[in-house]
Amino acid sequence: MDLDQAEQDVEAMFAAYAASIPADPSELATMKDGKLYELFVLAKLIDDLYSRGCIINFSGTTLKFKAGPGMIKTADPHFEVETPDGRTLYLFVDIEFLTMSRAALGVTDNSDRHELDIVLVKGAPAYPSHDEIVLGVECKSGAFSKALLKQALGVRREMSLLTPFERPSCLSDMGAIERRVRAEPASEFWVAHLDPAGSAYQDGPAFFGIDFRHIEP
Repeated sequence: MDLDQAEQDVEAMFAAYAASIPADPSELATMKDGKLYELFVLAKLIDDLYSRGCIINFSGTTLKFKAGPGMIKTADPHFEVETPDGRTLYLFVDIEFLTMSRAALGVTDNSDRHELDIVLVKGAPAYPSHDEIVLGVECKSGAFSKALLKQALGVRREMSLLTPFERPSCLSDMGAIERRVRAEPASEFWVAHLDPAGSAYQDGPAFFGIDFRHIEP
């Protein structure tokens, strides 16, 4: 990964949305590659949402990563995304969501929540349910392997069911430029990967509405 380019892109994104870099720009230089990559992907996601007709505003002054995945706290810095039809969505990092199996069966053991590196949700509950997710992103900054493919398929299974035909995504139903998925709920799901080898795994997951994206500074 071109760390200098990633830092420049992240700084430009924060400047555009009147948010400060985590504490100060010097902290970017000490960030672990995985966290810096998440910030870089976040910047690219915001660009994508803007290109689809959304308006993005930052709520807070400093975006900081949690020590680990957890719940949504509305007091935490985040982005608010206004869709073309006027609805407000919320964009957070390092969030756990309540799985489909929990909703269907009342599962309450350690399998009842899964993490997403970046999540766009309809509301801002502590732990969003699977059907409140509009778009989720997993960020993979290391070497890509089939194990990561299996992980992505498992997360997708807890977000939505496979449908026989493609349909407009939730975000498309809110007026954004259309993308179609075979999923109910019709959430979008990105797997952002730094390793170009990840592109060799993308065709099968695409059937399940998983969008593999080689995103590299």
